[in-house]
Amino acid sequence: MNIQSVRTFVAALVGVLIVRLVAAIPAVADVFAWVDGVLAEAGYAAVTALAIVQAVVTAGVILLYQKAAQRLGDRWPNIEKVMLGSSARPHYEPRYAA
Repeated sequence: MNIQSVRTFVAALVGVLIVRLVAAIPAVADVFAWVDGVLAEAGYAAVTALAIVQAVVTAGVILLYQKAAQRLGDRWPNIEKVMLGSSARPHYEPRYAA
C-alpha cells in the first residue's frame, strides 16, 4: 500500500467514525427522523435525510481532518504520522513535465 492510500484511508475512517458517533446522539437522530418525514411527505421516500447528510458531512469531516493533520504536521511531523498513518506526503509530477 502506498503512502497516499494509507493517508486517505485513515482520514476517511476517522471521518466516518466521527459522523457515525454524532448521528447516534438522540437529539440528532430526532432531527433526522423529522426531516425524513418531511421528505416522505414531499414524495422523496427513497431518499433519507440521514443518507444525504451523512454523505456530505462525512466528506467534509474527512477533508477537515486531513487538513488539520497536515497543518499540525507542518509544525510537529510526529502528530501527522499518528493522525494519518504516515508523515511522508505524496509528491506528484506534472503529467507533461519537460
